[in-house]
Amino acid sequence: HCAWVRQPQLLSDRQAERLIVSSAPVQRHKPRAPEKQRRMNGSRGTKSSVNLSQVVPCLAYSCCSIMMMLLNKSLASRGGKIPLSCVMLVQNLATLILVHMFDSCLAAEAKNRWKMNLPALRFQTCLAWLPVNLIFLVMLFSGFKTLQLVTVSLVSVCKNITNVFTTFGDRLLFGEPVSYEVLMALTLMIIAAYLGASDELRLDGGRFNLQAGFWMTVNCLATSAYGLQIKLSQKQTGLSPYGCTFYNALVATPLTFMWTIWNGDLLKFLGNAELLEPQYLFSLSMSSLIGFGIGFSVFWCISATSPTTYAMVGAANKIPLAILGIIMFSEPVTANRVLFISIGLLAGMVYARAKSLLKKQGSRSKTLPRCPSKQDAIELKVDKLENGTMPMMKNGSHGE
Repeated sequence: HCAWVRQPQLLSDRQAERLIVSSAPVQRHKPRAPEKQRRMNGSRGTKSSVNLSQVVPCLAYSCCSIMMMLLNKSLASRGGKIPLSCVMLVQNLATLILVHMFDSCLAAEAKNRWKMNLPALRFQTCLAWLPVNLIFLVMLFSGFKTLQLVTVSLVSVCKNITNVFTTFGDRLLFGEPVSYEVLMALTLMIIAAYLGASDELRLDGGRFNLQAGFWMTVNCLATSAYGLQIKLSQKQTGLSPYGCTFYNALVATPLTFMWTIWNGDLLKFLGNAELLEPQYLFSLSMSSLIGFGIGFSVFWCISATSPTTYAMVGAANKIPLAILGIIMFSEPVTANRVLFISIGLLAGMVYARAKSLLKKQGSRSKTLPRCPSKQDAIELKVDKLENGTMPMMKNGSHGE
């Protein structure tokens, strides 16, 4: 009799739930299909543009870096010697001049399209870019001290080991994913660098000591911190690569000027008799133009990709440089050099594939189905009540 009396009350609860659901209509799964299809179509339309926006900065940085290396190699083969600090000072001054020239010559529409608007001068932004330049000076000074104690080949091998530090620093600071394929590419690049430098490492004569290890460690840490600090300063200031180029040259100019006075290179540079020779001026002008391109492409590459990709592109630059060295400077073709080029190319392909797989996994995680809402739960409960799959209220037996 009690169960018969409570049955109308249970029916009235069902009607109340139906009334709540009808007053707040819930979208079924069918209306979500067009949204998913639209999202898939949008991703297909932007896939090529996203890839191009990452490939072009890497190619620009690679080309500028290779041209600078070839220019330095040609100057060294001719016996010409320009102080490094003075070259940096001239490059920073040329960058400031070129930035203002582009700002005055380009139309407003072109500036907005290519994001080449000159940012406003702010003291806080200058302070944000000060660590980048200080780390860069530490990197140059420690590299100079290291080259006085060991060979260039050993420094090149250690610079490839530095990429591992950059990869894990990028992971800790910016959440850049690291897969086994990325670590495999880094390992292959280290092996390739060792094979490429093995011929010269045998001739080193065991000059590696505690002092050389100290300066090399400082140089590796500064090299890794340089790319990470650029990304951090970009996030803090929100500047475009063009704005980063302007502020970097603006902050670096007084620092390099004080450096040239401190080490006496400025007086040597101004007192050089070759300063007025056309070939000397041409080389210095080309170095300034390429330096502007490197500065812009570095910030462009890091902002479009990551410090890890920037470090890998820098390591991969030695592969086409080795090929050009064989063609242009008649360098000997050895078995180790061929292995260096082959394994380096393999490492580049492995890294590109690893980044492609990580990007696909990231896009899948962004398109996961959404969690059911409260209205979906109410609708599911009503369906179960209507179908009789949800257990009835058992407090009737309690009351009995």
